[in-house]
Amino acid sequence: MLITPKAPYGVTFIVLDNLDEAFYLNGEFIAGASRADRDDSVRTAAECVARVLGVPFRELELAEPEHEDWCWNDVVDALGWGKRLKLAPGVVSSVLACSTAHISRKDMELLEGFSRSLNNRHWIISTESAGCIIRYDGVARPELFLKHYGFSRHLRRLVATHRRAGGSMLHLSPDADVIHGLDVFEW
Repeated sequence: MLITPKAPYGVTFIVLDNLDEAFYLNGEFIAGASRADRDDSVRTAAECVARVLGVPFRELELAEPEHEDWCWNDVVDALGWGKRLKLAPGVVSSVLACSTAHISRKDMELLEGFSRSLNNRHWIISTESAGCIIRYDGVARPELFLKHYGFSRHLRRLVATHRRAGGSMLHLSPDADVIHGLDVFEW
């Protein structure tokens, strides 16, 4: 994974005085548009990404670099975002925190039992009153394991979807937010 440590968090939309545009997400170039090439603006896409991800949107108006063969790296270098760093796999983990209301009481009871099991407590971790954490790297296909042991389709689908999106852990907590669009259980 590549990161740009000094880049601002969220979406940064940059428009130059020649009307060229680019947008970055957490310092990573996402898209650009050239006025000379009559490209469509990327502003709407940048605003949409910020809204969907729930991250800040900022706009910068800058001068076009002086030399004729400039590139967007020249622009962000001038902003002082620093060099991109390559991180080893597993250094950064994507954790989805959501309410225990998205799983059944039976799911929670099974998770608590598995968290006490010597064979499973390395990947299903009870946090006592704060719910539990499921680490996806504990078994090869966690959703199949969960199916085999009788966990609900709702929990399995949540794990599978988040894992496919690059997630590494699911934190189920009674204090976490309810995610709009997911089933909710009253228990």
